[in-house]
Order: sequence, then C-alpha cells, then structure tokens
Amino acid sequence: MNPEEELSAKALEYIKSHKKDLIEKFVKSIQPPADTLPTTVFMAGSPGAGKTEVSTRLIEELGGAVRIDADEIRVFCPGYLGSNAHLFQRAASKGVNILYDFILANGMNAVIDGTFAYAEAVQNIDRSLSKGRTTEIIFVYQDPLQAWELTKKREELEKRRVTKETFIRAFFGAQRNVKEVMKKYGKKVELTIIIKDINNDIDKMLLNEYDVEPHLKKSYTEDELNTLLT
Repeated sequence: MNPEEELSAKALEYIKSHKKDLIEKFVKSIQPPADTLPTTVFMAGSPGAGKTEVSTRLIEELGGAVRIDADEIRVFCPGYLGSNAHLFQRAASKGVNILYDFILANGMNAVIDGTFAYAEAVQNIDRSLSKGRTTEIIFVYQDPLQAWELTKKREELEKRRVTKETFIRAFFGAQRNVKEVMKKYGKKVELTIIIKDINNDIDKMLLNEYDVEPHLKKSYTEDELNTLLT
C-alpha cells in the first residue's frame, strides 16, 4: 500500500470509528425537527456547476433541513489538505451514508449536496423511496468548459483540488445515474433541471422532467473533454 492508499484507508476507518462525532457535528448541532412527510432533495451535476448555491437556498426554503455535503465531511477527516481531496472520496461517501442513516431513522428533511456521480447516490434514492419519503433530484447544468474554469478558480480560493479525471467522471456519471434513476422509478422521483448561463446565473428551470440529455445545449464525449479541458 503506497502513502496515498494508506491515507485514503485511514480516512475511511476514521469516519467509521467516529460516527457519533460526525452526527453531533453535522446533524444534532442543527437539531432539525422531524417531519410527518419528510423530503430528501439530491443535488446532481458536475463540480463548478453551482449546486451549492442552489442547495443553500433550498435549506432556507425547507426550514430545519439537514444539508449533507461530502466536501465538508472531507474536512472532518485528519490529513485532509484540500489538494488531496480525491483521496477522501471513500471516507466522504461513507460519511454521507452514516448521516443519511440517522436522518432516515429520525424522519428529518435533508438536502444531499453532491455530484450524484457515484453508486451510493443511486442507493440512497432506493433507501429514500423505501421509507416513503418525497424524493427529488435537482440537476444543475453548466457547460463543462465553463464549469471547469469555475472549479479551477475555486481551487485557488479554497485549496480544494478536483483533478481533470475526477471532473470528467463526475460530469458524465451524474447524467448516467440520473437517467438510471428516472428509468427505474419514473414519477416516483421528481426531477428538476436547472441550466446555468455563462455568468453562472439561472438560464432555465425545467420542472417534472424525465431525462437530462435532451435539454443540454451541446453534447460532449469523454475524449473531447479530455482534450478541451486544460
């Protein structure tokens, strides 16, 4: 095991052994009320698309909801520097699941702020619906060339690194997973698509949709993005 693999493994073990501390920090400190008809909103889209701004507004609208952000869970882990964010993906995903277990058990409203690019996101949709929760996906789209530039600018400010490979994987993975969920569940999941313009303002908001791809202004392949993103 090389040093990077060792750090990744240690971060995962840290999350597993500090469940109580994680819940205290991200859920109990907020003390959100239980809801008789709880809702989970899953954010989706590439890094740099503007998901966090949307999710922050959602928290205000829902009132007392828990916002789960994998990036904030990374910060919780010893050894996290920002520049090594990719090494903490497994730990962050595990942390999201731990927090969501608590939320499901206690009937709380939640906004899960992430790319929706990993298998755990689809699994959490399954878990949400199995509990009879109102389940929504908000897919935020920004042209990947613009989103990549915004991601790099954020790295300069926050020192949180997203590699080009991670960005491309998230860009396509989010779309694939949303498509999979909507094909499987249809109207059981509410899909809202937000299209951002070049200034990162909202250009369009599309409600009760079934697929992301028809609304994208331009299609890219993974090879194209690998060449275009610098």
